[in-house]
Amino acid sequence: MRSTFKILFFLKRDKKKSNGNVPLFCRITVDGQEVRFSMKCEVNPKYWDVKTGRATGRTVEAAKTNTLVDNTQAALFKVYRELQERNNYVTAEKIKNVFLGHEQKQNTLLELFSSHNEVRKSKIGVTVTKSTYLQYVLTRRYIAEFLESKYSLTDIPVMEINREFIAEFETYLIKQHDLSRNYVGNLMKKFRHVINLALDKEIIYKNPFKEHKIQKEKVDRGFLIQSEIEALLNHQFEDERLERTRDIFIFCTLQVYPTWTQKP
Repeated sequence: MRSTFKILFFLKRDKKKSNGNVPLFCRITVDGQEVRFSMKCEVNPKYWDVKTGRATGRTVEAAKTNTLVDNTQAALFKVYRELQERNNYVTAEKIKNVFLGHEQKQNTLLELFSSHNEVRKSKIGVTVTKSTYLQYVLTRRYIAEFLESKYSLTDIPVMEINREFIAEFETYLIKQHDLSRNYVGNLMKKFRHVINLALDKEIIYKNPFKEHKIQKEKVDRGFLIQSEIEALLNHQFEDERLERTRDIFIFCTLQVYPTWTQKP
């Protein structure tokens, strides 16, 4: 998404120095939102052209000021273009922070996965099943393997995840690990959940999963026979939530086939 981007250099006339000079400031505007910062430079207002945003005259001071202005403008445009290419979402504050070297540490995918998984682990048996937690752990491991084999990377910034990365990772799971389409779909849902977490935290502003459809295949699961029902009934689950799910399933099953509870 393209945005309106403007740069203006101006004098902060309400901060006039005792020598008559005025501080030079830069204002960045993106989509109507603006930020400003000091250029750490003073200019005599008599030698400043408001229309061009440049110092006038042929003095050494004017030349230094205009060189500073030109270099700053070029650097800001470079930052703007890089941010556009990186995550397609730019703010004036981001441009200023990157230019001034105040950009926050980039959030990486595997770090985000690890912190997410730790939270999930703490909720096992409460709101999360152990099997669900282990699927998140496995998804993270597969992503780490994929990064190493495909890109020779140990991690990747979340904002660099795009549709191509997602599609290539999905293909990797199917071909390299010989996983079924439906099982891969479950792992991709775990991946998507963590990306949605990044969106919620405003780590990224564009959803790379938006145009990626997780494929599933129809599978004829058949029917459980009586011995399988009995095995399920007698199995001891570690997770209380799975126990309740099993009990509900068995109850529904015996409503359909009540003769199974009768002795011959």
